Amino acid sequence: MKSRSNISQAFFGAAALVAAGAFAPSSEAIAQTAAAPPPSVALTGPCEVRSLNWRGRAFYEVLFMNRAPGGPAGIGNYFNSIGTPLEAPAEVTDARFRALNADALRREFGGDAVFFNGPRRFVANGVTGIAYNNCARREMGGIHFHVYGTFEVPNLEAMMTTAIPAYHPLVSRRTNSFIFNAGEQVHELVTPAGEVYTLFSLSLKVDPNNSIERLATLGERLTLPAGWRYWTSS
Repeated sequence: MKSRSNISQAFFGAAALVAAGAFAPSSEAIAQTAAAPPPSVALTGPCEVRSLNWRGRAFYEVLFMNRAPGGPAGIGNYFNSIGTPLEAPAEVTDARFRALNADALRREFGGDAVFFNGPRRFVANGVTGIAYNNCARREMGGIHFHVYGTFEVPNLEAMMTTAIPAYHPLVSRRTNSFIFNAGEQVHELVTPAGEVYTLFSLSLKVDPNNSIERLATLGERLTLPAGWRYWTSS
């Protein structure tokens, strides 16, 4: 068993976030944003969440974002279903997630914008992490979510109206350790500076047929910027 830790930042690139999956950093990679308002939910009552044998399982993420006063930046909370049991098959909960309405959620829970990240499938074998609010759950569309941290973007309007720029780190403040069983294939991106990002999930947002089995050809489907590398290890 081996683990990859993600203490403060996560990598969201268009090819990773919406086309293939989500990569977490194996080394520190910090992207600064302009001053932003506090997140909509205070991160109090930390509690541990431990989920094992999750490889291939469905999960979902919803970000509630606030706009910075007088500036383009935004910050918010992200709610993730990891560690909560799904009450229906993945195909059913995928449909429920896709049916969520951003305006309705914003009216119910607040925030200036709502962003949907998923449906997704877990690639790591397990995860341990810190949720907040004493692990209280927020129910949206029949799916239960924990609040796991905050997410920052340099330009909230651009995030909501245009594609997220490919291969640009953004700031996700959370505490997770992703666990891979011995011998499991691990997919990683390496920046020109040598920072390593490990794939912990894949997304069905752009390609509904994406799957763990198709990760074998992921390297052929990525269009990497100059100096970036992709490799696998086990």
